[in-house]
This record gives sequence, structure tokens and C-alpha cells, in this order.
Amino acid sequence: MDLDPIVGSEQGGSQRPALVISGDRFNEHFPIVTILPLTGTHGKRRRVYPFEVVLDRNMAGNPEEWIVMPQQIRTVSKTRLRGRLGRLTNASIRQRIERRLLEHLAIEFEIAGPESGA
Repeated sequence: MDLDPIVGSEQGGSQRPALVISGDRFNEHFPIVTILPLTGTHGKRRRVYPFEVVLDRNMAGNPEEWIVMPQQIRTVSKTRLRGRLGRLTNASIRQRIERRLLEHLAIEFEIAGPESGA
């Protein structure tokens, strides 16, 4: 992704890795995609926060370990896309990212019980 220019604490850079999280059907019809920026861990003393998820090397075509940052969710123009590295197919990691994203957005779903009529 090319996420420049940035403002304040936004993740940016002309070569920023990102995970596209908007659905394929949406992406087919609109000139935008929703993404979660990623940051590398190599050579950094950055801690991984409880609301973030680590992608081990080669998990989605990533050449190094990356951190998924749900707190930096953005919808951006497809013109910012620079190419595809891979696809995240690991169901367990996808579920962890989904949970962290829902937590960040303060979205909670109740499980319908017999008394709910659902």
C-alpha cells in the first residue's frame, strides 16, 4: 500500500504492507478497499499490544514477521494498492484478527438463546 501522506500517529509509507479485509463482492464493485495496516518486527523494540495479532513469517506471503494493527483500520482507494504478496488462509489467525477488530470497534453479538425467539 501507499499510505502517504499521513497525519499524526497514522501508519503510513509508500511501501506499507496491509491486509485487505473488505469482502471480495464489495471489492468487485467499488474503487475502495478496507485494510488493516501491518508493521514489521525485524530490528524493532516495539511491543505487541493485546489488541494486535502477530503474523508469523510466510503466513500470508510475508517475508518477515508482521503485526496486524486493527486499531488502524482504514478504507482507501484501490489506486494505493501496489501489489499482492499472498493470501491469509489460516482460519485460526483470521478468527483472532476478526475478534480483535470487533473488540476495537466495540461490536458485540449476543448468541440467540431459546428465550430470544430467534
